[in-house]
Amino acid sequence: MRKKRIITITVVVLFVLVCSFFIMRFDVVGRINNAINKLVVDDEDKEVKLLHLVSSEDPEELMYETEVDKNENEYVVEYRKVKGLVDAEGNEVEMWEDTADPIKIYDNVYLGTITKIEDNKIYFMVDMKDAKDYEIIFDIDTFDFKEDYSSHYWSDFLVFDYEHFYSAGELEFLVGKYLRVQDAMRGDYYTGDRYKGLIFYSQ
Repeated sequence: MRKKRIITITVVVLFVLVCSFFIMRFDVVGRINNAINKLVVDDEDKEVKLLHLVSSEDPEELMYETEVDKNENEYVVEYRKVKGLVDAEGNEVEMWEDTADPIKIYDNVYLGTITKIEDNKIYFMVDMKDAKDYEIIFDIDTFDFKEDYSSHYWSDFLVFDYEHFYSAGELEFLVGKYLRVQDAMRGDYYTGDRYKGLIFYSQ
């Protein structure tokens, strides 16, 4: 069984970003040491923690783990130790990142308003500024929130401001609010498994 801390950094970097604080592993997948701040989920207490990168002259450390996909096929994953990662108190945090880039299937970002939530669907009106607005419907029934430990990455994500949700109805409080939303899907570099995220941010 793979070490969950390693998976955590791989996936959280996937869906946690940085433009105005976050960015979804666009073309810097697996290279989280290029950013300043990191949000990481602690697997023991499920708490989201903000970590920082500081200057480090430590040599690069790599390690290799053999993992097994859902068809019992083995593959080897290369991990790189994240150098200079500390918590809010300045304590060093040991974390490893996957060095391989996942496959980008699609990655869309929109500004607009949730007009309604119904039948586990989120109706989002895209603000086109100088053009005609249009509606997108996000069907949460198509999301698989069950973790599959035979997959290199976690399950699908539905997130608002760092917090995970598991149905459209849980986001009723966002109806009528002006938001930024990121709708993206990636494919596992090693197994080809696909996973997606729908992430809403306050404006």
